[in-house]
Amino acid sequence: MASFSSLIGSRLVMTVRGPIPYKNIGITDAHNHVWIDPVPGADLASPVLNQFDSIVNELIEYRTEGGHTLLDCQPNGCGRNGNKLLALSKAADVNIIACSGFHRKKYYPRDHWLWNSSAEKVCDFITNEITKGLFETLDTAVPVNAGFIKIAIESTWPDCPHAALEGAAAAAYKTETLLEIHTEKGALAEKICLYFMDMGLFPTQLVLCHMDKRPDLVLHKELARSGVLLEYDTFYRPKYNPQTNLWPLIEQMAQANLSKSVALATDMAEANLYHSLGNGAGLASLPGEIHKQLQEKGFPQAVQAQMLGGNIARRLVGIH
Repeated sequence: MASFSSLIGSRLVMTVRGPIPYKNIGITDAHNHVWIDPVPGADLASPVLNQFDSIVNELIEYRTEGGHTLLDCQPNGCGRNGNKLLALSKAADVNIIACSGFHRKKYYPRDHWLWNSSAEKVCDFITNEITKGLFETLDTAVPVNAGFIKIAIESTWPDCPHAALEGAAAAAYKTETLLEIHTEKGALAEKICLYFMDMGLFPTQLVLCHMDKRPDLVLHKELARSGVLLEYDTFYRPKYNPQTNLWPLIEQMAQANLSKSVALATDMAEANLYHSLGNGAGLASLPGEIHKQLQEKGFPQAVQAQMLGGNIARRLVGIH
């Protein structure tokens, strides 16, 4: 399998089925979850997504509506299953990009190795998943490689896993990989950006997730102008008032010529957000209903294309 650095040089994105040209990524959900195994010892409220046939059907609907690619943001140890991601991708003919990294502590068993490991060990593990294959696929004929790094920070700096953060920074620097960062409703956004830039990463390597939960337009403009990509995903989470917070934020960022710094997603980590598993809008909502609303609101086609896949595609291959 090609190294990530060589993929950047040839402008290829690493999917679970192998590398593809970044221009072929199409409409892309920049932050989602399409498979989560149960994790013994994790928080009892941890989500589970393991109904294969229903998820395949949702992915097929996603493709039928015009969707091409999804970034799966479930890292190793908290329910990721690279073999299932590969099977889902093949069955639905949808590109899935898997991640390495780590999620919040509550989604792991308390004794998981990550939380007591050195930064060097974390770096080596993530680097290997990018260059050699996801841990759970190493014994297969063709291991599945991670295409990006996803990590999570807590709402306060002392509660963040500092050795793991340092290890993730080193792996992202070493492999030149995109780093998606789960924020707790946008908390610590400014601090974490400075932290990773101090570690040698470019701001254009950073994606701040769930930032629409903190709809501070001044902050968003400042982060965007620094080069960071902002991911918005509360379209179907009523408690965050998407009609009064998210949609105006998208409009204001576009009006400020900052649409190149926004990536849209739906983050359907809970089964109730899937229409085949619960009563939710389902995976097809991004290329379907959300895309339609962008059109109805008069966003230029170029802006729609940026936010619905173009921006994340370029960042995945290191184009600023």
